[in-house]
Amino acid sequence: MRPFLLFLLVIALCLHNAVSLKCYTCPVTKKSSDCATESTCSVADKYCMKIIASASGETAVSKACTPDCTEGKQTISGATASVYCCQSDLCNGATSVKISYLALVISLGFLGSLLRAGL
Repeated sequence: MRPFLLFLLVIALCLHNAVSLKCYTCPVTKKSSDCATESTCSVADKYCMKIIASASGETAVSKACTPDCTEGKQTISGATASVYCCQSDLCNGATSVKISYLALVISLGFLGSLLRAGL
């Protein structure tokens, strides 16, 4: 029984790394909520990026997959641009709690196996 539990643990730990990163992508929109296109990033892309730029009371939002990302904020001639970076699926969307149902099911199965084995 223990080898099976160890196998489940290894699979659960490696599960997320086997799938490419997913990010919201769009060229430029006025609101973050208008950008809801989900894209599977290439293997080289390690980050989801969101850029929010504002000037003269107008705001523009752009989202993309990217291999490198540096967070920060810059102001040039009254225009401000903020760059946000993250490394989990669909993390560059609107702020909300997201959960992987597959990871949840595997975790609950593993916990149930442990409880049955009396560990």
